[in-house]
Amino acid sequence: MAEVLRGQAGYPRSSYYEQPLVLQTRDKQAVQVLSLAHEQHPLYGVRRLALHLGWSQNKTRRIRSLAGVVIVRPSKKKRYGSSAPAEILAAPNALKRFAHYRNEHRPQDGMSYAGMVDSGGWVQDFTYLWFQRSWHYLAVVLDLKTRRIVGWKLGLRHSSQLTLAALQDALTKYPAPTILHSDQGTEYLSYRHQLICDQYEITLSCSKRASPWQNGFMERFFGSFKPELGKLSQYKDLGQLHEAIALTVHYYNTERIHLALKMSPAAYAASLMPATLERDKVSEKVGA
Repeated sequence: MAEVLRGQAGYPRSSYYEQPLVLQTRDKQAVQVLSLAHEQHPLYGVRRLALHLGWSQNKTRRIRSLAGVVIVRPSKKKRYGSSAPAEILAAPNALKRFAHYRNEHRPQDGMSYAGMVDSGGWVQDFTYLWFQRSWHYLAVVLDLKTRRIVGWKLGLRHSSQLTLAALQDALTKYPAPTILHSDQGTEYLSYRHQLICDQYEITLSCSKRASPWQNGFMERFFGSFKPELGKLSQYKDLGQLHEAIALTVHYYNTERIHLALKMSPAAYAASLMPATLERDKVSEKVGA
């Protein structure tokens, strides 16, 4: 019956089969495009792939399934080691005023910390890396506004010297923040941190104990950084590991799409420059 109707409408019988063939061809091309994107960004999930390719999430999910792309997450290792005693008292949480209830009528829904990005602050933390039968420690400083990694340092001890070196690395490249936030690890509760923050007029800030969500930006960074760094056994020596960390930080800053920003941190920072320059011009006119 369908063929009779097609004949009456003037459609050739071959057109009945063309649409599935066209879709198959398009899917094959899409699989190639997605596979190439996966090679470039092997840990991108559906949302980041969709942003990268300019596709809908439904299409991306379907094509990723056709391509057989699977993201393997490494297992977590336990952390060991002890810290030196704190030298100063933990500062109050200066970022707390930037948090608000998700729903003021339902406090049980919890707090939103999204407003912290407008605090002018940096956050800092360190993580453990098991490499060649010993622990190594990576201290990192992140700019809340742009989500860019502004400083880092790799060391053999999780000490205040290590975390201070990461902070100094950041301060040599970028203007000082208004707030410097961390957890209450003794690596950050040192006279050295207090002195350098006094020097740069930075307000020290600490999360409450056992409240990792108050430093959630750093938690999320390490959650993606370690899988992107890959298995540490692939690196032959400490020099190769150091180089891999530098390349992974560069990739995170300049290429990897941040879901909240819809672009890389470096691209987002560049997009803020015109507004910053305009604000500086206005300030200069007012001062004149």
